[in-house]
Amino acid sequence: MTESFARPSPRLDRALDIARIVHAGAVRKGTEIPYIQHPVAVAQILEGHGYGEDLVTAGLLHDTVEDAKYGSLEFQQRLSDAAGRGRLPVPADAWVFRSEFLEFLPAEFGRTVFDLVMAVTETKNDGGPRRDWLERKKEQLSHLTTAGPDAAALKAADALHNIECTLRGVREHGLGIFDHFRGGALIVWHYSAIAKLASERMPAGAPLAVAVRDAAAEFAATVRGLRPAFDRAAGYPPPEVY
Repeated sequence: MTESFARPSPRLDRALDIARIVHAGAVRKGTEIPYIQHPVAVAQILEGHGYGEDLVTAGLLHDTVEDAKYGSLEFQQRLSDAAGRGRLPVPADAWVFRSEFLEFLPAEFGRTVFDLVMAVTETKNDGGPRRDWLERKKEQLSHLTTAGPDAAALKAADALHNIECTLRGVREHGLGIFDHFRGGALIVWHYSAIAKLASERMPAGAPLAVAVRDAAAEFAATVRGLRPAFDRAAGYPPPEVY
C-alpha cells in the first residue's frame, strides 16, 4: 500500500502492485535490499519535490518495462492475474507478452505515465541481442539531451536515489563496491553526466535539479578522495561525450 505517500490514491496502489510483481525476488546490487525499495524511493522523491500523480506513478513503474521477466510463465501468470479480465495472454511467447504489457500500461495508467516510463527505459529487454553497457548508457544520455522537463525530473529522481545509495556504499565499504556494477568505476562518470543533462532539461533552479547535481558532485569528490588518481586511472569519457 502507499500510506507512506502524502497523497495516496488507487492509481498509486495499482502501480505499486504491478511494480512489486515485476521486481519480486530482485535485490539491489551487492545487497540484500529488495529492489522494490528503489522505485518507491524514486516516487517519494518526486512527490517530495511537489510533482503530481502522473510523475509519481511513473516513478513507481519506471523500471518495469526493462526489468520484467517476460519469458517466465510464473511471472506471466502473476501479472495476468493482477491485470484481470484476461487482458494479458498466458502462456505466451516472451515478446508477445511484452507487446501486450506495453499496451496494458497506457490503458491502465494513462498515456502520460506510459510515455514517461518509456522515456527512461533502456533498450536492453526488447528481444534483441544483449548490448554493451557503455553503448546503452551513451544512448540513454543522448535521449536525455532532448527530454522534456517531466522526463528529466523522473531521470533525476532515479539518479538521485542511485547516487545516494552508491555513495553510502562507498563510505561503508570502499571502492570495492564498484565490482558489483557492470560498468565498474564508470558509474561515477555516468551519474555525473545524468545529473548534468537532467538538470539542464529542467526549469532553472528547480530544487530536484540542484539536489541531483549536488549529490553527483559529492559522490565524485568522495571517490576522488579515496583514490586521488581516480580521474586519470579510470579512463572514462568526460560528461560531454555522448
